[in-house]
Amino acid sequence: MLPNTAYAQNAYTHAMVNTSTTPLDLIILLYDGAIGFLNKAQFYMNDNNVSQKTQYITRAMAIVEELLASLDHEVSGEIAENLQSLYLYMQKELAIANITNDVVKIQQIESLLKELRTAWREIR
Repeated sequence: MLPNTAYAQNAYTHAMVNTSTTPLDLIILLYDGAIGFLNKAQFYMNDNNVSQKTQYITRAMAIVEELLASLDHEVSGEIAENLQSLYLYMQKELAIANITNDVVKIQQIESLLKELRTAWREIR
């Protein structure tokens, strides 16, 4: 990515986070970020660029970790429990995909994230 492109992307992300006033908007942005990182990871996996692939999988895993940490079990109860199980599954599968260069696992997790993002958007 060119430096100007990276700067523009960071500025865009910063503007989106600063103008998003609800926790729901931030959750959707996290899903968008993880999906974007997994797209890049697949590209670099197919390009045999281990360093970049690992970097983007790690970033996606960090976002899933943030989603996991944001769960409120007292308020959301069973929904939080189900999401926790799903997020832990995603982290495990992404770790395996990173080690084994399994693009199918990456695509499966990306698909799950897209489904969840759609569900959150419908709530909004």
